[in-house]
Amino acid sequence: MSINTFDSIADQTQQQLFAQYETLLSASSALAEQMQQRFKQWLTETKEVLARDFPLAAQQQELDDWRQQRLAGAHNKSHLEQGIKAFGALCKATKHPPNQAFWQTQLTSSQERDADKTAKDLQVTSQLLAAQWQQVLDKARQEWELALIAARRKQLLEQLEKILAALQQVWPLCEVLGLDLGLLFDLSEGQLSEQDWAQFQRWAAYLAKDAGVRALCDLLGKVRQIELSEKIERVKISHCVDIPLPDINSREEIVGIRLGRDLEHVLPSEKALLANAETALLFDLKFVESRLMCFDMAGLQTQQRRIEQEIDRTVEEQEMRGPMVLCVDTSASMSGAPETIAKAVTLFMAAKAREEERPCYLINFSTRIQTLDLSGKLGMAAIMDFLKMSFYGGTDATPALDHALNVMKKDAYQKADLLMLSDFIMNDLPQETLAQIETQRGNGNRFYSLVVGSAYMSQRLKTHFDHEWVYNPVTSSVHELIEFQQRVNTNDEDRMA
Repeated sequence: MSINTFDSIADQTQQQLFAQYETLLSASSALAEQMQQRFKQWLTETKEVLARDFPLAAQQQELDDWRQQRLAGAHNKSHLEQGIKAFGALCKATKHPPNQAFWQTQLTSSQERDADKTAKDLQVTSQLLAAQWQQVLDKARQEWELALIAARRKQLLEQLEKILAALQQVWPLCEVLGLDLGLLFDLSEGQLSEQDWAQFQRWAAYLAKDAGVRALCDLLGKVRQIELSEKIERVKISHCVDIPLPDINSREEIVGIRLGRDLEHVLPSEKALLANAETALLFDLKFVESRLMCFDMAGLQTQQRRIEQEIDRTVEEQEMRGPMVLCVDTSASMSGAPETIAKAVTLFMAAKAREEERPCYLINFSTRIQTLDLSGKLGMAAIMDFLKMSFYGGTDATPALDHALNVMKKDAYQKADLLMLSDFIMNDLPQETLAQIETQRGNGNRFYSLVVGSAYMSQRLKTHFDHEWVYNPVTSSVHELIEFQQRVNTNDEDRMA
């Protein structure tokens, strides 16, 4: 099969799928681009398989070797019998009529003639056999290629249609959440199973149906974006100016008087010398000596020159969204709706971080921790597998925070925002951990928390986070505790007074 024909089949397959899911693919350029990349990958892999895995490659090599022997002068009965036998085996393997009686007749008739004629007949018979042999191999290769391409094409379509059908189901949820469908289509890094899709729909449904949680997710993403500052910076600017320069080759304007012999530019006072015969001799003498007073004519040419200068200016600097560290409580007290909501928020934040190309680090914790660094090109399947883990033990946030504090010391996570999602039914944090939090806060890190449930009200009387959001799964309400610690301290001071 020619390369052009194969490429045409691939193009038709791609056009068929794009036409079937035109609306879905037009909604996400990233999804359409990944689909095109998947088709290119399939095309390359299929070409490699066609070139490498032909099942009759040994028979093709056997024919090539037999031809080489024939070209080297092996025109004898033994060589022809060897070829007829190999050709018969090929016909049997490919279920092609071997026409064995014909070849035996050709072999017998060649033996009955004189030696010279026999050699000539053997050569002709060998050429005919080689042509028939190659024809059977070519037909077998074509049938095999068509069958292989059809099977791989069917497999690719089933695979892509399955994923696109699943994407079509979650498309409304992704639109509500502002997630790009391209984030969920990542075949190069692993595929999402049916259970993954069901789990994603479950988590996404919590976000899509609860306006409070969506507002919270949006607020979490914008915390750093709204921080503005001003700074004075010294910048170098350049601009062009027009500078007029004399052009001696141009005769546009009078710029002065000079001595010369240009009659067309001679002053009238010099021309007056010609009015008298005696003074005319003086004119001739001055002309010969180039001492006539003439108008000096010149033109101006404008040239542009780039001038650079340094100036001071005040600019408003907007701090971009930086890296984030997400700590998710998966202890026994979080089982059920709280864990689902916490993981739904985590999935949304992780997806947004990938979309905005922000480094993101995930930590699952109960009494031990599991981590996942999303700075690389991990697929959505890896995120889903990570979020499906649950420990169902007690709650100890210290290992998670200690690990997160160490991550913040890395270059990729400097000035990172930490978000802890938990019911915060836990013991107080050690003083050493609190001291490290204050140190990292001084380095530009920020610490936020999302409290799922209301048990924290009886269990905790203080917070160590810059902002704290509380989500009540029963009422689906979200409220923010701003400067909670400052208000507690103020109340304590009033009571002491």
